[in-house]
Amino acid sequence: MAIEVIMPKAGMDMQEGQIIKWYKNEGDYVERGEILLEIMTDKVNMEVEAETSGYLLKILKNNGETVPVVTPIGYIGEKGEEIPEVKESKETVQDKLEIKEEIEEIKTKEEPEVLEIKDKIRATPAARRMARERNINLLEVKGSGPKGRIQQIDVENYKEGDIKITPLARRIAEVEGIDLENIIGSGFEGKIIKEDVLKLVGKEEKNITEEVMEDGRTRVVPMSNMRKIIAKRMSESYFSAPTFTLNTEVDMTKVIELRRTVKEQILEETKKKITITDIILLATARALKNHPLVNASLSEDGENIIYHDYVDLAMAVGLENGLLTPVIRGADKMTLTEIVVAAKDVTERTINMKLLPHELQGSTFTVSNLGMYGITHFDPIINQPNSAILGVNTIVEKLVPVDGKAKVKPMMTLSLTVDHRVIDGVVGAKFLQDLKSLLENPIKILI
Repeated sequence: MAIEVIMPKAGMDMQEGQIIKWYKNEGDYVERGEILLEIMTDKVNMEVEAETSGYLLKILKNNGETVPVVTPIGYIGEKGEEIPEVKESKETVQDKLEIKEEIEEIKTKEEPEVLEIKDKIRATPAARRMARERNINLLEVKGSGPKGRIQQIDVENYKEGDIKITPLARRIAEVEGIDLENIIGSGFEGKIIKEDVLKLVGKEEKNITEEVMEDGRTRVVPMSNMRKIIAKRMSESYFSAPTFTLNTEVDMTKVIELRRTVKEQILEETKKKITITDIILLATARALKNHPLVNASLSEDGENIIYHDYVDLAMAVGLENGLLTPVIRGADKMTLTEIVVAAKDVTERTINMKLLPHELQGSTFTVSNLGMYGITHFDPIINQPNSAILGVNTIVEKLVPVDGKAKVKPMMTLSLTVDHRVIDGVVGAKFLQDLKSLLENPIKILI
């Protein structure tokens, strides 16, 4: 019986995924656990492995197509096997997945203690059972038995920190004589994929092609999948929410002093350097607790306001090919040191594309900092379903009046864009007023 390949549901909020690339063609043989295709969901690339061995009988959805979750996108089975017509709803597919899981669980309990070989993986029944219980892919376990057969002891000795690599990438590395310890995986959860090995030997594939126009001076380059999703999300936000932006100037003298005072201690304790952004993030989280409407969101039907009694703070992180907004969970409960560690962690993993889909979802408020690029003012676009976003600008030395005298002060503009369906001007102004007070007296955020 042909087995469906479905668009996986990677996270509660995932509704659809875009197929980036099929790594197999119709008619190709695929081993269980081998990478079958790559998808993008919420701007995160994710590999989909084959759940069974067999021939890729049919590809139902092609590269570039966006597909609802748990929808069939292909079939794997025996050569020449017929496939059923695809008429099932998402709910029907989900029901079948749940039934399949129950059957697999029953099979695990009733598996006879006899030696068997499945899907070209030589392993004892005890080893298979333990691998299922520990969620270990047998393709990643090296067997110590006859002809490389995987024994129970091999699964017991398997370490979670062992190198995660697709079978194809491992074969290429063996042929090319590549040391896997020197490769940083770019696949799901850091797994080494074919492209990582090819890149190291200078044989990487080019996925984006450009067209040179007849005049020889104009190039047409297709948008990347990430760029397409960003364009879609920003358009939806811009055209669905009536917005306005409020601006205020902040004296950053004491923030700079605070950073100078604690930077050595935090560096010694965490091995991380504290930045002005870290202090702004903490102050923002504190201010949001006093202004729940700014931390709220509008329901999908537009009939209700959803209040959040927590602050999950998203940070805008710019990449060469797009923008991602990883989330710091529970930012309002963190200390300054914890914010430093959390911010560095999500930033580094964003740059290296190591985030999981759920880490880009569920924020209640977003901070976008363009200050390091010398920007003095901008109107950020709201990151839906948030109701507001804070734009952070560069610090500029300015002459300001202090007690009747002109003094040079490090001043910074904060730009708050709000959704007028949820937040009125006075609410946004009061939030900015409180945030300004915290930044000009940052000792308050440490108490």
